[in-house]
Amino acid sequence: MPIYEFTCPRCGEEFEELVRSAKEKIVCPKCRCKKVTKRMSVFGFKSGNKYVSSAEGDSGGCSGCTSSSCAGCK
Repeated sequence: MPIYEFTCPRCGEEFEELVRSAKEKIVCPKCRCKKVTKRMSVFGFKSGNKYVSSAEGDSGGCSGCTSSSCAGCK
């Protein structure tokens, strides 16, 4: 069962949801809007003391900061 990231167009809430079925209706937990949009997620993991992202090298940094390398993130 995958965990997806969603954004609510009404209130701007960003949240994660465990989705059990493709037919499951996802609603915003803050305002209960039913027209949420699925966000593009990036796979990442921690190896030792270094954060490794599947997007590393694609855009010149991770999504969590503006550094040109995740080695600058702590």
